[in-house]
Amino acid sequence: MEFKTYWLLFAALCLTLVCSQSKDHPPYACQCLMNAKERKNCDSASAGITAEECTASGCCFDSTVPDVPWCFKPSGERVSLRYAKKMIKPEARMQCGYEGISRKRCKRIGCCFDPTVSGASMCFHPPVNSVSQQCLMDISAREECGYPGITAEECQEKGCCFNSYVVSTRWCFRPLSDQGHARMCGMAPKKRVQCGYAGISADECLGKGCCYEHYQYAPKVPWCFEPSEKQGNFSVRMEMDNF
Repeated sequence: MEFKTYWLLFAALCLTLVCSQSKDHPPYACQCLMNAKERKNCDSASAGITAEECTASGCCFDSTVPDVPWCFKPSGERVSLRYAKKMIKPEARMQCGYEGISRKRCKRIGCCFDPTVSGASMCFHPPVNSVSQQCLMDISAREECGYPGITAEECQEKGCCFNSYVVSTRWCFRPLSDQGHARMCGMAPKKRVQCGYAGISADECLGKGCCYEHYQYAPKVPWCFEPSEKQGNFSVRMEMDNF
């Protein structure tokens, strides 16, 4: 009897550790996929909460759907992945990142990872509504629209995109329609070609028509790099033009 009791306590502890949401970073995007009507407030103070406050508590923040909670509890990743697979047919997946990207890296840049479908992108963008289509781009191609700490409401009032799933990048950024030729920045780190100089600012880098990602893989991986010349590597705008 004592053994059974200890076993149940151990199982409960393990479940808590596995299922508890880390507060060190926002949930990954594929943990926040669900029908908007099924969202549950993350806490009693969700009304008026900022994206920073919401994600710091390990909750999801999405301000693209009116009249539903913007700060809400994440679902399990497997549940969310099933939702993504239901909403997006394998042949309609938009590749995220680059070929051969790891599961960990795919999730870190705000995308979903599913290696089970042959011939389809393993790392792909989560489903978005029609309003968000122009906001679908590689995080390294985002151009600042606003200022650090801007709220989702202020950002969207400026006609800009807001996405808070990835901490170390711009949350308020210009849509593809305002960027002219969309940069194609999804490529393996080892294929990056330096653009500019060491220590170049993000704004100066993007102003040169290059890609910028302030995430260090290795000391020699450039943060400011030349965009890919391969068509279709990353651009919803170019993808949409083909239809």
